[in-house]
Amino acid sequence: MIKNILKIKTQEELLRKALWLEGKTLAEIVKDINLSDKDSRVTTKGNVGYVIENGFFGVKKNSDALPDIPHLGIEIKTSPLKYNSDRTKLTVKEPLSLNIINYFDEAKCDDIKDSSLYKKNKTILFVFYIHDNTKLRSQYEVKYVFLWHIDDAVLNDLRPDYKKIQNMILEGRAHEIHQYQHEFLTLCPKHNGTFNDPSEMTSKRKQPFSELPAEVRAFRIKNSYMNMIICKNYGFIYEKGGWKV
Repeated sequence: MIKNILKIKTQEELLRKALWLEGKTLAEIVKDINLSDKDSRVTTKGNVGYVIENGFFGVKKNSDALPDIPHLGIEIKTSPLKYNSDRTKLTVKEPLSLNIINYFDEAKCDDIKDSSLYKKNKTILFVFYIHDNTKLRSQYEVKYVFLWHIDDAVLNDLRPDYKKIQNMILEGRAHEIHQYQHEFLTLCPKHNGTFNDPSEMTSKRKQPFSELPAEVRAFRIKNSYMNMIICKNYGFIYEKGGWKV
């Protein structure tokens, strides 16, 4: 485990330490955490994200506008992969949820580079593990660890979807935003309530330019783009069902 994240001075140093995770099972990671910290209460019963992000990196769950590791400008994301039916290929299991959107703030942005999405997630340390239904969760294996940067090429890919989202906010239609309207970047519900229930307020957030409430949502990168991120990083070829393993 990383005992003091503040002592790590560069993104490259963090990546070198994080690469230890590759090939390790959740049980092996938990064992290392508990050997390194006698006061640790981390177990394999916790979800994978908690074990890795909180246990290994020492990053507490937060909803701050800053990245998880502010002094390095890095957000940490633990995300599952899955096998195809004959277990010859891997693909991303689910979309990647990012920070919760503030409709008022995003309405003021001139470009995606001004957005909270970019400021918080400009550099992400990805930890991808295989969600394998044939194994106990303690035996889930970390497959890939790498740094991903939202560079100009990525911004160009995501900008059209961001503009669609922003335009609907500016039109007072944030409550009408749906995932099917976007190719790569979208919004997803981020609450435990029922948005269509008028009396239930935890699912609702004010929006500019309309008295109607909008849903509490987060930015989300769709599966198709997540697969592209991995394939581009490793030079994989994505075919029907995923990339070959």
